[in-house]
Amino acid sequence: MSALLNVLDSPVVFTAAVVLAFVAAGVAGWLGAYVLRLRAQLAEALQEADGMAAHRDSVLGELALTRARLAETRQAAGRAQATAAELEARLAPTVKIEREFGESRCEAANRVILDALRDRPQ
Repeated sequence: MSALLNVLDSPVVFTAAVVLAFVAAGVAGWLGAYVLRLRAQLAEALQEADGMAAHRDSVLGELALTRARLAETRQAAGRAQATAAELEARLAPTVKIEREFGESRCEAANRVILDALRDRPQ
């Protein structure tokens, strides 16, 4: 046991302990600085993520408005198509022009227009 104490009291062990203490202090300082850099990078990444989340929310809001406008436009197009089909169904028989023998196109068109005006509901 006294031999062990003599070894621990030797200048080589003391010098090794001092060197290890300085190395440990240097490593601890380097790790502390590294942790601080990582924290700064994390804070920057969180800020960027918040900005991107806000941008995503604005894009989703615009998308919702666009979908609503698209639905309104589709409804208006459907109503216009229904109206056009109704008008086409009503006007289809009157558009057909059959010319009599010896009748010119202008005379046939004039006759058809006059017939349509006479048959029109008041």
